[in-house]
Amino acid sequence: MVVRTDSYSIQFPAEPVQVALFRHGLDRWLQGLEWPDEDRVDALLAISEACTNVVRHAYPVGAPGDVEVTGRLVLEPERRRLAIMVRDRGTWRPAPEGRGLGLRTMRACMDRVVIRHDGDGTAVTLISNAVPVGGPDEG
Repeated sequence: MVVRTDSYSIQFPAEPVQVALFRHGLDRWLQGLEWPDEDRVDALLAISEACTNVVRHAYPVGAPGDVEVTGRLVLEPERRRLAIMVRDRGTWRPAPEGRGLGLRTMRACMDRVVIRHDGDGTAVTLISNAVPVGGPDEG
């Protein structure tokens, strides 16, 4: 049984295996929201890519760091969206020339992607494409 909750929050070590474990929990949350399959796959891909970017780029090799993910369901008239923020406390480093496929992937899978970096790290906000209102408690 998948229990529905309109918000999601987790912090985990910035390690590749942790992203895989995180993805499983994120998928369960999206299933609990009864997110349509195709849109659920897009959200999983985009959010996982943002987390993978933290693992690969936010912290110096061998330095500890965390990935923070918060999400919520946003209800609009007759549709809904996800608003997800992936945050690190690392250092912003632009992608080397010829890289940046992860950002393109995120933008292809989501309606909006906003990146903010400051002295406290980087925050990537992902807003999903709208999907119809659904589920037993909605509509």
